[in-house]
Amino acid sequence: MSLATIAWILAVLALLLGVYYLIPNVYHPLAEPDPMAMHIKHAIAFFAVAVVLFFGGRFMRNSQSMT
Repeated sequence: MSLATIAWILAVLALLLGVYYLIPNVYHPLAEPDPMAMHIKHAIAFFAVAVVLFFGGRFMRNSQSMT
């Protein structure tokens, strides 16, 4: 499995975690002080990580195809 594929899998996981933190009335383990509330900052952080991983995987795929 290439590094690009791993980066894309992690990007999907980060995207799912971002959606998870937008769901209210569900326990969010990393959230304080109210773990049952919707946490927009956590969701934005996970969405940003997903974007970075997606583009990182895209650039890794380009560099692997050149060699």
